[in-house]
Amino acid sequence: MLLQPKLQVSIKKFDGNRNDGFNIKDEYNKIMNGEEDYLKTLSKDGANIKNILTYIKSIDKLTENDPINNFHKIKKDMIGIEKTLNQSRLDGFIKEGIEQHLQPIKEKIPEWEDSVHKSFGLKLEESLRQSGFELEGHYPNLKVLLYTLEVNLENNTVAIWFGPLQEKLKTCKLVPEDIVEKLKDIHNKNTQQRYDDKTFSSYLYEAYKIASYRNKLKIGEQVKIRDILSEFAFLIQDITFKTNPIKNRYKDYGSVFFAYDLYRLKERNKENHEINMITATRAFTARRADFLWIPSNEKGDGNYISHIKFREL
Repeated sequence: MLLQPKLQVSIKKFDGNRNDGFNIKDEYNKIMNGEEDYLKTLSKDGANIKNILTYIKSIDKLTENDPINNFHKIKKDMIGIEKTLNQSRLDGFIKEGIEQHLQPIKEKIPEWEDSVHKSFGLKLEESLRQSGFELEGHYPNLKVLLYTLEVNLENNTVAIWFGPLQEKLKTCKLVPEDIVEKLKDIHNKNTQQRYDDKTFSSYLYEAYKIASYRNKLKIGEQVKIRDILSEFAFLIQDITFKTNPIKNRYKDYGSVFFAYDLYRLKERNKENHEINMITATRAFTARRADFLWIPSNEKGDGNYISHIKFREL
């Protein structure tokens, strides 16, 4: 009798792979990750809806109470709600309803903005007048003495500059009383610092000679005003700094102080040489580091100076 051979069966542990490239573990992970993304989306949209409701309540309350004084907050909330609406996956019908609710407020914004301009300008002018200052110019750049007030209604800020936007001194909120206090403080520091005409003239000539030497120039030639400032700022330091030059012994003396001192300089002759300030050409006004704005009066007129020379008499 012919015996049939035994069938050999090899059982191998299934690892999730099929010979057609399908892997059940990978597919399971994809499903789970997709569910996680879906939950994240739901969570994010839930946060967006909450923010939208907060914005609507805030805007309604602010416009009801005092839209002029609350204008900056209203505008900020309007930007916030529009950004959040664009990010959300709310139904078009709901978005349209929210936009219709906000439309009357959008239409009022230009009118409110104009009122804010007028109100701020009048309050600022009055606050300045009470402190002995006179306001000139038009938005966004207003003039007070030697300074420019750069008004940014979008950010609710005012930047205080020395001269026609030459050296930024301070940035503050759009509050007239605060602006005036900061302006007074800045002006007092610039105008009430200790000054002696003869001493300033001597240091200036010395700084000019040192800067000339460093730049391999002769006495009588033009030297960059910023180079002279660098030497001048070191010359005027106390002996305590010169013997041990550490930060807390350094006496601050920047370009604004230097510009104002040059404006009030009377003694213009030194050692048979006369100071000449050279007006900056167009090439030297391209970079702020190449010139200084020097006042010619207290009203805010002035000149751009790029070089100084001491001409032999």
